[in-house]
Amino acid sequence: MADTTTPEDARALRARARATLSALRRKLEFGDVLIFLYLTVFFRQYFWILHNDKLAWRLTILSTALAWGAHMYAKEETPPEERTPRIFWPLVALPLVLVYALRVAFPDLSFDVLNHRLIQSERALHGALLIPGDFFPTIFPFNPASDMLTGITRVWLGYRLGTIINLLALVWAGTVLNKILRPHVERAWLRSSGVLSVLFTEHILFELNNYMVDVLTLPLLLEATRRALRLADDGRAGRDLIYTALLLGACVALKLTNVAMVAPIVALCAYQLFAQSSRPVVNAKSLRFDAKFLSRLLLAALAFLWPLVPHAVYIYRETGSPVFPLYNKIFRSPYWPLVNVYDGRWGAKGFAETLLWPLLLPFRAERLSELAVYSGRISFGVVAAALCLLLPRADRRVRLLAGVALSGAILWSATSGYIRYALYLELLGGVLVLYLARWLAARMSQRPRMMRTAVVSVIVCVLVVQNVLAGVYVSRTEWSRRKTYFERPEDYVSETQYFMHDHTLRKFLPPDKRGLIDGVEAWIVSNVKTNGLEVLFKRDVPMLSVHNLEYFDAPEANRRFARALGDVSGKRMFSLCLTDDLEPSLEFIRRRGLGVGRIERINLPFYSAYTHINTALVEVLPPERAATNAAEFAATQTAAALPAGAYRARLSVKSPPPTLRAGQQETIYVVVKNASAHAWPARGTDDGKYFVTVGNIWLAGGTGALVNNMDGRTRLVQDLAPAAETEVPLRITAPEAAGAYVLELDVVQEGVTWFKDKGSETLKIRIRVE
Repeated sequence: MADTTTPEDARALRARARATLSALRRKLEFGDVLIFLYLTVFFRQYFWILHNDKLAWRLTILSTALAWGAHMYAKEETPPEERTPRIFWPLVALPLVLVYALRVAFPDLSFDVLNHRLIQSERALHGALLIPGDFFPTIFPFNPASDMLTGITRVWLGYRLGTIINLLALVWAGTVLNKILRPHVERAWLRSSGVLSVLFTEHILFELNNYMVDVLTLPLLLEATRRALRLADDGRAGRDLIYTALLLGACVALKLTNVAMVAPIVALCAYQLFAQSSRPVVNAKSLRFDAKFLSRLLLAALAFLWPLVPHAVYIYRETGSPVFPLYNKIFRSPYWPLVNVYDGRWGAKGFAETLLWPLLLPFRAERLSELAVYSGRISFGVVAAALCLLLPRADRRVRLLAGVALSGAILWSATSGYIRYALYLELLGGVLVLYLARWLAARMSQRPRMMRTAVVSVIVCVLVVQNVLAGVYVSRTEWSRRKTYFERPEDYVSETQYFMHDHTLRKFLPPDKRGLIDGVEAWIVSNVKTNGLEVLFKRDVPMLSVHNLEYFDAPEANRRFARALGDVSGKRMFSLCLTDDLEPSLEFIRRRGLGVGRIERINLPFYSAYTHINTALVEVLPPERAATNAAEFAATQTAAALPAGAYRARLSVKSPPPTLRAGQQETIYVVVKNASAHAWPARGTDDGKYFVTVGNIWLAGGTGALVNNMDGRTRLVQDLAPAAETEVPLRITAPEAAGAYVLELDVVQEGVTWFKDKGSETLKIRIRVE
């Protein structure tokens, strides 16, 4: 068929394409790119019903693209004065990137990550959280949407750079703050400086490099707040209402504890719609609603529920509760005791302290979080909010914002009081402090400049001091307790070689250990810190938890465990335990009627040559073999002193450190060989005697005088047969004084003797302490 397109048609088509692209450029903002990712994780949950992962992802991407396109089509063009100024990027984004870079080369190994973040993302990206044969491998199967977000960037960029989604979300939050501050701070450089000051709080920056997810909701909460504040002021109330509802629903889906932050914004929307003084959307006196408003209200309700529905329905079908296991006194799931989950370590105690909690925070840092530091942003913000409500002729939107901050602070204090759940309040507090400074500057415009500057500086100094404290805290610690570049520059540079090459944990295993992992057909989760490791090695095998005691307090949960155990009958079961927690893990396994077979130590390089985890791969025996195994275990409890000929050991160390810093702790790996004709017991009696450990003492380098004989100890993970050898991690601590020392390594039968006292040879290593 001949082409009938005329040159005029082609030119018109190109003109329309250019116009479309031009309109898109005028609409497109930094956050719009991230919105695509946020939409993706919610659409993926809707396609959990499909068991074909590839088909589910194709439909997810198609649905997301259509929804994102509709969003961009419906989005109004951002006025030039509200667009992110160029100065924002060097003044705000660049400092955040530098903070992110401090630790990015060292992989995140924080507790929550190993406990439930990794398992939720790995499972949810490929289907439902629980697969056939599972028994609650994570204690709290919450909505995994936020973990799916970090999981996507981890799949794309590798383990280290997967956390970059937190950095991008925080920059997005900064662009929204720029819009919120625009009416009050006209100069772009001054406004950008204020945005950085607002963002610069330690508990936000603590999470920048982690697979923790509290930062991800901040831009959504801020954008919902911005839209709610303008509901009464423009002709886009219907559209803003639906967008706000969608954003707030996403916030609750991403983190259920956000309800305390979402409720004041919902109240703000209601106030804007019903109680505004001019041109009300709804006539508050007659309470007559027109059909157009009711349809918008219905659409807003549906938009709020859309991100929440798939997981709520799924977990309800699995457990009988849409928020399992929370509030089980209300929902009464048969798989959890009839109690409400509550962590009494955190927050206020009693009614009076709850009311005062936002002001007490700097003095109760040990009850704010595990890190026990706080620079006081919420306290300053609450005071600023109270003053903003009292100020004469204060901006109406600022008063509303102050009301949101105060009500949010009270709700947060009453529900948790835990600082990670109040990061939004920290940002609002910074905005209100800046507004207070601006109001004072405006009110004192007729005063001498020196006086005006002095008064405003006092307010600004509050933020500056808090920012400095935040910087000090962040330089010292964060959730994974990793070092910074400045503390370990050589290790940091060495670790950068793994950027974009750390997608798979298995490839970091020594080749002789990979076959052990490949043989796993079911995981028995026996420790709170290992399901993340297990799912990284093998995601698609059943995982049965035996250490979450709350489940075994419920009869129906016990029956479900028995069914899950039947589903994995005949499969090779293993548990990956931290060696420090080996004994409790073995006890949990035996308590469920299972047996313990072979134990293989694995010194696991966690995506790194620098970060290692000492683990033990435990073969778990089915119940029919557990009785024999239990008898063998009981026999080990009658251990006694070894025969005289058993105290013969040969020791070696791979790459011993030639120098250490005074007081430095270091893990060395000792290869221990049983050079006798007798087996060495890994377990002893209940009073802590007769089991075999590897230990060290420190001697003075010149005289050989004893410096310290109570340093490191590591027990064997299993009995060591004659002529067998094993590798043992030993944590040593260098002497406090500089000088030349000898590190002497030996084997000990606890409660009996050092092997050297029975004629065995020790291993001596010369080390310089600086």
